[in-house]
Amino acid sequence: MDFDTNRLFAWIRQARARLATGAQALRERLLPRVADATGRLLRLFAPAPAGEDSHFLPNFCSGRAIGGIVLIAELLAIVITLVTRRISTNLFQDLLLVSLFVQWIALSGAASLCAARRFLDKLPSSRALGFAYLLLLAVVLVVSEAAVWILWLTGKVGSPRPEWYAYFHIQNFAVAAIVDALALRYFLARHQLRQRTLSEARAKIEVLRSRIRPHFLFNTMNIIASLIRSAPDKAETAVVDMADLFRTMLGDSENLVPVSNEVAIAKKYLDIEALRLDSRLRVDWNVGKFPRKAVMPVLVLQPLLENAIQHGIEPIPAGGVISVQLREENDIIHILVTNPLPRLRSRSTVAPLPSEHTLDNLRLRLESHYGDAARFRITQEAERFSVAVEIPIRGGSP
Repeated sequence: MDFDTNRLFAWIRQARARLATGAQALRERLLPRVADATGRLLRLFAPAPAGEDSHFLPNFCSGRAIGGIVLIAELLAIVITLVTRRISTNLFQDLLLVSLFVQWIALSGAASLCAARRFLDKLPSSRALGFAYLLLLAVVLVVSEAAVWILWLTGKVGSPRPEWYAYFHIQNFAVAAIVDALALRYFLARHQLRQRTLSEARAKIEVLRSRIRPHFLFNTMNIIASLIRSAPDKAETAVVDMADLFRTMLGDSENLVPVSNEVAIAKKYLDIEALRLDSRLRVDWNVGKFPRKAVMPVLVLQPLLENAIQHGIEPIPAGGVISVQLREENDIIHILVTNPLPRLRSRSTVAPLPSEHTLDNLRLRLESHYGDAARFRITQEAERFSVAVEIPIRGGSP
């Protein structure tokens, strides 16, 4: 029988067309459903973003937490292998078996806390602590029972209730009760310490803001009163600038704003101070280009500028120049504010600068946003005082 190549090529073309049609239908129907199902699973097991810092339990769904659990579990397995009775004549074989069992318990407990995180976040800390403790103990009992059944099904033991059955469960339960209690107590104590630190930082920030507002308000109102008749246009501009500035100061100090907005607010503050200091106040701005994602806490520049004016420009009869530099490098916002110092203060090396409290409060505020990622450096030279700030280009978790 002759072989018809034309029919073969036609059949191949039809098969390719059918495969292409089927692949397209698969992409249009199945893949969206898979993506939707995956998103639901992630929303079910992933923690709520808002609860990341509001609850004492860490995020056991994260890879960093899992890595720490694996490391601690392995250290615990080494200790258990060294202090308990031998399973076999080979120490490394015992370590392998104990590590497998301990890692099984540790990862099962982490998975249980990850799955129950949304529920635990809704409970008070005391109830969440008790529920998490009972959940971890239940995981130990289930895994221990499962391990005995696996040994029986694989022929390692002759019965699902061997002679060491009770001792095995009691030992595992006792060790888990102690370790889980210590771990949960550590998480709770760490959370309470962090909350207390943040509360103290916020309290100091509020004290600083309450001290700044009346002092600045009285000075600004006196300036406006003196300008109403002589320069009504300047008085109106000052009122508008003051309203914008105080709207920002009275708002939430934890807000993150684009760098351009922060610069605009700082310039409004300088415009108001320029009405009082006139030609004594000169500012040299050097602002680089920032990407749109660049944000920073509101009112970071204003305290730095107020400090420079109060302790640098005001005590000098002729005034001086404040240098403000902002630039972005390697996803880090670099801020440098430099102001002159009176000669009398530059000679003194014993008395502390009166601006230390203001700058310390600003440092605490940045640390509450960024933690160790924030850098705050003060430099005093001959007749020159500088404050350098480095913060990530994206805001931290307040």
